[in-house]
Amino acid sequence: SKVWELADLVKRGEKVYAANCVACHQANGKGAGPIKAVDGAAVVLDADKTKQIAILLNGQNNGSMPAWKSLSDTDIAAVITYTKNNWSNKTGQVVQPADVLAQRK
Repeated sequence: SKVWELADLVKRGEKVYAANCVACHQANGKGAGPIKAVDGAAVVLDADKTKQIAILLNGQNNGSMPAWKSLSDTDIAAVITYTKNNWSNKTGQVVQPADVLAQRK
């Protein structure tokens, strides 16, 4: 139920990204080969944050993007906020843990 500040979420999200996402999406967010970039991605830039939350919770592309339901609501919110505000993505958008919890099924 805590409401996080943008800077705190980005800081935590950077750690979550490094631990879970960088292997496929790379440190620069550009992806490689069939792995989609998160830098400049339409779903990341979209003001409708529920789309990106759904991808992290449920995965996509027959598991090539795995579901990350095992991560906490706070970690998912943090890593999405990080991707929405890193590299060329300067959306200013914040995803709160409550947003993730509302979509978790």
